[in-house]
Amino acid sequence: MRWKWTAIGLICILGSQLANAQFISSFGVKGGVALSNQSYQISAIDYTLDTDPILSPSLVFFAEAFQGDHFTLQTDFAFACRGSSTTTESITVDHQNSNQIIVNEGDKTTSRHRYLAISPMLRARTNNGGIDAYALLGPRLDFLLYYSTDSDYPLEEQNNVILGLTMGVGVSFPMKQNLLFTEIQFQPDLSPVTNQEPLLVNNSSLVLTLGYRWKNSK
Repeated sequence: MRWKWTAIGLICILGSQLANAQFISSFGVKGGVALSNQSYQISAIDYTLDTDPILSPSLVFFAEAFQGDHFTLQTDFAFACRGSSTTTESITVDHQNSNQIIVNEGDKTTSRHRYLAISPMLRARTNNGGIDAYALLGPRLDFLLYYSTDSDYPLEEQNNVILGLTMGVGVSFPMKQNLLFTEIQFQPDLSPVTNQEPLLVNNSSLVLTLGYRWKNSK
């Protein structure tokens, strides 16, 4: 709960500062869908669980600053859901039969992790005066809000802050003084979801959004 309010407070402080800053060149909102999955690796037996991706909505607010001819700094503030589903119920090792791994199947279960994600990125664009292609790259911090699962074996010792990477491409279309755009991002994690040894869990997401960018008239 403490990390939840810390993350919300951080977003509000950064948002208020950006809204009042003279160097902001544009701001906007984008929404769409995120396809997320997780890798579950059990290091003690060198085994990776089979998981299926989950689909969830994506909502992002952003601000852009320090505009140049081709490069700007853009920061995304996103409400992100990451997770996966699996039919694996438990795993045992038969030590009397050459350490054979036995996978016990059950009903499909789904785990979801909700985060507030902050992504400061370098945005490079063609700036050709019309339809404009661009690319994004930068680090990401995910602040855990809450976790839910219908599994009988929930994750423990989860990290409240996760370091990740955001990379993406998009195309914007002029709409009078503002811009309509579509964008796709790949968001892998660089640090694990949990420190529960010997289980190593990592998130990754593919996010497709449609957005609108307002140019700052200040």
